[in-house]
Amino acid sequence: MTTGGRPLLGLGAGLGATALVVVTLGLPTGRTFGVEDNGDGFRLYCGLGLVPRTVDRLAAWKGGVVTDFAVGAAPTCAASTPSSAATVLRAATLGGDGTLALSSVGWWYAALVGLVVGVAAWAASASGLCRAAVLVVPVAPLALPAFTRFFVSTYGEPAGLLGALAVACGVATLLVTGPEQRAARTVALFLTAAGGGIAATAKVAYVPVLVVAVVVCAAATVGRRRPRRLVGPAIAGLTLLGVAVPVGAAVGFQDLAYEGANVHDVVFTLALPELGPGAPAELGLPPEAATYTGNGYFNGPPHPTGRWWSEAIRDRPGATRAAADRALARHPGAVARAVGVGLQAITRADLPYLASGPGDTARFSPGGGDPGWSGARQPDLRRTLDDTRRPAWLPTALVLLAVVAAASSVAWRRRAPVAARWCRAAGLGAVTAVGLVVVALLGDGYFEVFKHVWLAAYLLAVTGLCLVGAVGAGVARLVARP
Repeated sequence: MTTGGRPLLGLGAGLGATALVVVTLGLPTGRTFGVEDNGDGFRLYCGLGLVPRTVDRLAAWKGGVVTDFAVGAAPTCAASTPSSAATVLRAATLGGDGTLALSSVGWWYAALVGLVVGVAAWAASASGLCRAAVLVVPVAPLALPAFTRFFVSTYGEPAGLLGALAVACGVATLLVTGPEQRAARTVALFLTAAGGGIAATAKVAYVPVLVVAVVVCAAATVGRRRPRRLVGPAIAGLTLLGVAVPVGAAVGFQDLAYEGANVHDVVFTLALPELGPGAPAELGLPPEAATYTGNGYFNGPPHPTGRWWSEAIRDRPGATRAAADRALARHPGAVARAVGVGLQAITRADLPYLASGPGDTARFSPGGGDPGWSGARQPDLRRTLDDTRRPAWLPTALVLLAVVAAASSVAWRRRAPVAARWCRAAGLGAVTAVGLVVVALLGDGYFEVFKHVWLAAYLLAVTGLCLVGAVGAGVARLVARP
């Protein structure tokens, strides 16, 4: 096959990626394989008028996945979370008979994965068909059910994963193309920018993916003639303009509906446990606040009844959050410990507390989930962190290795340019993963930290494969030396 076969290669790569998702999910078999709703799914599907076909018309905590929904004419809630994932859910309802099966949502995501990979394969093969093999790195983790099963759910997470995949495919394409391949690199930049926009509008907490995507676009060069640095910055600027309104709307909704809950979690599940005995005074709270350390807003014991709690959490949550942020900034050791916990939580990305099989439609939804998995209090959080077969230190070690490799590549990039590019890609993945962890911690403390850092697990999987690529490129260069 010559370079004239690039469209065929793109088609084959796209179909292969779609098939990978379809097989991993078992979509043709008709069996249920997805992610149980923990209550977050309602925030998205209620705005589309979807009604679960269950005894209480709720989908949360049914011991599995509720797959059948009726499609109503009007929303079933006053307002729903703005999210790009809603677009996929809405598309899955088109042309139907008034019902929605979540398996059709899985098919939509599988097709979108194939579209992203197919376009990236066409662009990556601009300087040789074999160059498209670089896409194995971002696509391979989709063979892990821990990631793909979110495609059969009503969460915002699957759109975030789709966006992160697009960014990773765009960066991979930039690795194997040169500035002179204008069309290929422009497509790669559009993929990168679109992926960042999709991720950030899926969940506000995924904004770090957008930030990295914009930085990549702004730094990329397209073309040999001047001004060769205008295309990337132009795409970056247009992306920021395009997502400003939806991201702002999502931030507004989050503050309106959950600001008090989020601030409570930051204070009681993160700041008080990590800052120690003097934390209440630093946050402007009375000493009795320490007795509620570790209690989450939604599934901890009853909330404090004192006036001090109402004033801090309900009346002036912004001031309380600012006080917590300032206190954490004064204790970098506490912040480092918290980030370490967030990175360690990545080892539980399979989230076994959210069942993947069929749910019980006759079961009434309980009020909350598992306290250990929610990260609401000790010793549940520590026990859940320790109950893993993966080394607790692995995510942190991988981040440090990737950052060091990327930083040091500046000194030897001319001697081993391919390995250096792989190292820089690994550094991007690691930095993005850490950004997601930090946003999760500052946004909601340790509350359900495992699910909140789930996307960071995908990015660290890609980071690890990039480091493997760097080692392979280095070995190949040594072998090729005369």
